[in-house]
Amino acid sequence: MTDTAAPSTSIEAEVAPLVRALQDAWNAGDGAAFSAPLTDDADFVNVYGMHARGRESIAAGHEHIFRTVYAGSRVEYRVESARRLRDDVALVHLHARLSVPAGPMAGVREALPSLVLTREGGGPWRIAAFHNTFIQQPGHAAPNQEP
Repeated sequence: MTDTAAPSTSIEAEVAPLVRALQDAWNAGDGAAFSAPLTDDADFVNVYGMHARGRESIAAGHEHIFRTVYAGSRVEYRVESARRLRDDVALVHLHARLSVPAGPMAGVREALPSLVLTREGGGPWRIAAFHNTFIQQPGHAAPNQEP
């Protein structure tokens, strides 16, 4: 007897459109689009440990950085790992490569964002928490930063 059931979709394939939407929104400099996949009460911790709560606050913060320190920047996100914690909760780690053309953050930086995703009733995955961390050698300041 052969199993004719369709193979289950991998979590990586399920979250790929969400990750692509984040990347496209960043590269368009669109804070509202960047925050669109977040839950209404999402938490966002940036690479400096600054914490924002709620989609509207996160969108406003990104609109600001897209006009200032990260103006004209480009990001590339790649899923490093993804796993279901429950049917409706997943943990995703990304690799981020950010290129900033000018200003105080000019240069290329790498980071490791961690995302907690949730979904209701088999609906789309939404980001409940996003925590971003620069990748750097221990004991060394991030590029262009004082120790």
